[in-house]
Amino acid sequence: MKITLAGVPGSGKSTLRRLLAKHFHLTVKGIGDFMRSIALQSGYDDITKFLVEHVSNHPEIDREIDEEQRRFGVENPNFVLDSQLGFLFVPDSIKIFLKCHPQVAAQRIFSAKRVTEAAQDLHSVICANRQRILTMKSNFKKLYDVDCYQESNFNFVLDTTNLNPAEVSKHAINFIESYMKAPKQ
Repeated sequence: MKITLAGVPGSGKSTLRRLLAKHFHLTVKGIGDFMRSIALQSGYDDITKFLVEHVSNHPEIDREIDEEQRRFGVENPNFVLDSQLGFLFVPDSIKIFLKCHPQVAAQRIFSAKRVTEAAQDLHSVICANRQRILTMKSNFKKLYDVDCYQESNFNFVLDTTNLNPAEVSKHAINFIESYMKAPKQ
């Protein structure tokens, strides 16, 4: 089973990937974790600043990461991949998109105190999230002519705004199990 997760920052992708991996006994790969690691190695302690200032001017970083996830999708039969472009590079996956109200998403990120999130208050997290989304949309449109936030790219879209992690997981698992049982065309 191949599952790809995408969505807005703070929607619960990292938590859901962990819960799905545990439930279905899947390998986990997170492109955002890899990007954060590259950001720190490149001297950026803020993922948004890294995306805007560095990655936007170095498309080879995106291309390298995207080739890695494509290869990962071909070589591995059972995984959950947390990646904005997983739907594109692993076309035979179950594609899930998580959305969330900007204020709630920002509160989740701010509460988590991630190392590469430099925002000091809720308003600055909302602004950083908006900038990350716009930058990714722009970069991926230029590189691949695709909108990574277009919901029609996905098999299942879930608004996590008013859901706790257990509820998000339950909805996703129910969808995946139904999807797996449905006749394929």
